Amino acid sequence: MSGSVLKFTLLGESFTQPMEIPMSRCHCRSFVTAAIGALCLSFLLGACGGSGSTASNSGPPAELRDYPYCEVIPDTISGGTLTEHIFNTLPFGPCLENEFATVTEQDVVDAYDAAYGANSTSATINGVRHWVLDTLTSTGGVTSSGDTLTVAGIEFGLVGQLQTPVGDATIGTDPYTVNTVQRNTIYTFKKGLQVFELTDPSGNVYVMQSYSQQLEPSLTLEKLPDIGPTNQLPAGWSYAARRLTEDLTLTASGSTQIVNDYYRNTYQINPAAN
Repeated sequence: MSGSVLKFTLLGESFTQPMEIPMSRCHCRSFVTAAIGALCLSFLLGACGGSGSTASNSGPPAELRDYPYCEVIPDTISGGTLTEHIFNTLPFGPCLENEFATVTEQDVVDAYDAAYGANSTSATINGVRHWVLDTLTSTGGVTSSGDTLTVAGIEFGLVGQLQTPVGDATIGTDPYTVNTVQRNTIYTFKKGLQVFELTDPSGNVYVMQSYSQQLEPSLTLEKLPDIGPTNQLPAGWSYAARRLTEDLTLTASGSTQIVNDYYRNTYQINPAAN
């Protein structure tokens, strides 16, 4: 995809110093990858939480590995630019699959237009997804935002915006296509836990940061080590699971490269492994 720009519009207070939240091994159309940096930052600001449901407003737990989230993304067009407004359940609790399953694209369009006086004509339903990382650190400036959206009784918070030229493929639309996103984050995967990696024909290694249940609802964290044979890998690509002997840190300083697999799982490049 050419000309893609990810702009973060985040919830909560502004901080000038990096913040880190520990997360253990317990239980965040797939371009959600592009928004994931924004989700991390929102969580670190203390504004993110669990459920998208009005039935739960307890916020997220300290442990996010395998924690579920969902998104709704209404689109607007101005001139030759398509903007996707990424709203996530994370500020309000875990995504409840049975409730989220009732949400339609038209529900999202109608709710967004009514709330913001917009003229959205399309939307994407994205989820359920789960985090596969252990800790997150924000290293960039943060802009406060209180924007929320309620769709079919489920609450979402604005976590990011993805802009692409009208007519271009959206990030995550095509599996095994590497794209660049703009964000400032540090992801840490803890020693002793498993990571799941793609290697491309040039030897670049990408580490899974979230997995999706949208294409395969039965996919779980426990099944990730075994998806290689069914992952429809292109020629020259490989998939592997390994257990870390030391912490693994992935840093995005302004931008990073991401890729999705056949199952719409999302990976970030690990430059140190190339």
